[in-house]
Amino acid sequence: MNNIFLGKAWHWALLVVATGLLWFCGSSRLHVIGFNTFIIAMLIGTVAVLFAIVRFHQSGDQVTRDKLVAQAFDPNADVRSNGD
Repeated sequence: MNNIFLGKAWHWALLVVATGLLWFCGSSRLHVIGFNTFIIAMLIGTVAVLFAIVRFHQSGDQVTRDKLVAQAFDPNADVRSNGD
């Protein structure tokens, strides 16, 4: 299962909790009745989850299926090139 679900188990737990909270907010119509409260709660929740993931990330943890390889920066490369 570690090959399917990359990352730590608590990252997936955070995703489940966030999904549950979003479902609860939607079912109680908080996004319609208390829009300002909903937006503030979403911003605080997003910042808290991102902070937790970034803060407790250790170098060497696999976060993608492919290995990330640093490449030399080429300032003359055409970024907009799409093969035309």
